Amino acid sequence: MERERLEQLAQEELQQAHDMLEVRVEERTRDLQQTNIQLSREIDERRRAEETLRQTQDELIHAAKMAVLGQMATGISHELNQPLAAIRTYADNARALLDHERPEDVRGNLHQISELTDRMAQISAQFKAFARKTKGQLVSVSLVAAIDHSLKILAPKVKEAKAIIRVPRDEDIYVTADSVQLEQVLINLIGNALHAVEPRKERRVTVEYTTVKDDVMITVHDTGPGIAVEALPKVFDPFFTTKEEGLGLGLGLSISHRIVTGMNGKLTADNHEHGGAIFTLTLPKADQ
Repeated sequence: MERERLEQLAQEELQQAHDMLEVRVEERTRDLQQTNIQLSREIDERRRAEETLRQTQDELIHAAKMAVLGQMATGISHELNQPLAAIRTYADNARALLDHERPEDVRGNLHQISELTDRMAQISAQFKAFARKTKGQLVSVSLVAAIDHSLKILAPKVKEAKAIIRVPRDEDIYVTADSVQLEQVLINLIGNALHAVEPRKERRVTVEYTTVKDDVMITVHDTGPGIAVEALPKVFDPFFTTKEEGLGLGLGLSISHRIVTGMNGKLTADNHEHGGAIFTLTLPKADQ
């Protein structure tokens, strides 16, 4: 009788322990479910925040691009006004030649007009391509083509500064980059160099590139006054500028640094041993 009572008590205690374990498992399961739900919400919020940040950064980069075009508006207008004036002259001459029954000369004038309209279309296409928004996809990009396109866009500014641009060429090298954003960085670096040499007697900007292992190093060196030692650590800080008031917000280099970092590259600034500033852009080398 005593043995049966002890077995019953043991069975009851075992059942009680089992029931308590089930309760704890249920409570723990509920806690884990709540934790998972909370984590999912936090992940979604972080994804939305990252997407918002990326969109904001893209808009900032595009705004900087528009600012560059705005600064060059006078030069762009001049580039288009010259062929427009020539077209008007050729058209007036063609009318006079028609009155004198000189069809061959009229044909020549019309040919000149056609060439001038082609040139205007090329100028417009260059700026349209630069102004477009980019998806930020990294592909194999010809460095020579990127430099050439950048210099074509900067042509009015080069004339205005009366500067010499030196681009020693060996072979075409390809880098992993976004072509439009790479041109934006090059235009900013070369544009800053042109501004730096304007007050100098020797106005020269040199753009060079070389391969170092799996990377390509592009340097932009100017004959300007260089960068003050105390300013070197700040050149890529937002809103830092050494230009006169009204000539820039100090965002160009900061945005360029952000673009280059996004392309898995590196952008640095220093003073050249022979004088002037030198900016070094390093990007991963790509296959042709």
